[in-house]
Amino acid sequence: MKKILLALTAVAALNSCDNEVDINAEYQDLSIIYGMLNPKLDSNYVRVQRGYLGTEPASSSVGQSDSLYYDTADIEVYIREYTKDATTFDKEAPLIYDNSIPLDSGLFTGDGYYLYRVPSEMTIRNEKEYEVAVIRKDGSEASARTGIVGEIVIEIPRATVTAKVYNGLIQFRVRQDLTGNNPDATIKMTAYQPLIKFHYKEVNLLTKVEEFKTTTITLPLVESIFDDINLTFTGNELNQALAERLEKNPNIIRFFRSLDVEIYGASEELMTFIELNKPSTGINQNRPDYSQVINGSGILSSRTFSRRLDVSLQTQLYDRLIVSQTTCDLNFARFEMGNINGDTCWCVNNEKICF
Repeated sequence: MKKILLALTAVAALNSCDNEVDINAEYQDLSIIYGMLNPKLDSNYVRVQRGYLGTEPASSSVGQSDSLYYDTADIEVYIREYTKDATTFDKEAPLIYDNSIPLDSGLFTGDGYYLYRVPSEMTIRNEKEYEVAVIRKDGSEASARTGIVGEIVIEIPRATVTAKVYNGLIQFRVRQDLTGNNPDATIKMTAYQPLIKFHYKEVNLLTKVEEFKTTTITLPLVESIFDDINLTFTGNELNQALAERLEKNPNIIRFFRSLDVEIYGASEELMTFIELNKPSTGINQNRPDYSQVINGSGILSSRTFSRRLDVSLQTQLYDRLIVSQTTCDLNFARFEMGNINGDTCWCVNNEKICF
């Protein structure tokens, strides 16, 4: 979550360079709220920071802590839980100050950086809506409210051990019925980011040292209004992705161990926010302003994920991984007991050779 929040913060910094800001206007404290509530996480975090107003470019303030972050004595931050479409909240709790997670290195100073953590007694529930409210010292309030997304159910690769095999197809469905007194969700997901985490072992033939490694392959973003989604990422595409990520070394052989399939889902409003806050590359630099923070700026939204762990590779795909021209020089190997030429086989000159 932290990396996505950082990306959204960078977007906000770009927006603050808008030359239509009236620097002579009466001062108004602008609170910026960023948060993505995930019902599958034990801990959810919200970032609250100051908006920028001044005569200098916004970039001049990125290294000044007091220009970015509130003194915690100046604000109180609460989370409120609502029944869907209700106008009054069911319960409220203060968010917890947390400076244990450092800011990734980059444009903004990490001095004075902190987040707010949702307390454990406020469990994020799919059938509820949530509001984050920032109450400033003068009594004014900035707030944002969001629904919560439903559940992603991975159907292929299957869950049973004997059928948990990757064959180039990923199939999942989304439980997100918004109707009734106990809905699956209170906001729709429309965008999905699939990942494959490919686990393997490297053996150095010279030193005999073994290392267990993982490479992550990010598949294309999927945007869909439908709840049943089929994706293909073929063996050839998998081999190409591995060839782009792994070093060719004739002294190293590799053994496939397993892979994980992960699907991350995001709400429609989050995707709208990201799309409208992309840097403009056209002649018209005026973009529509999108923020659902009242008396402030930013985004409060929801996302979720689903994982299928320890998936094996279909035999045909493993065969192709070993002998494909694309991956031959990566020296993926396999033990083949009973082979009269040797029990460890890998690719040499686009042919499988056993030693």
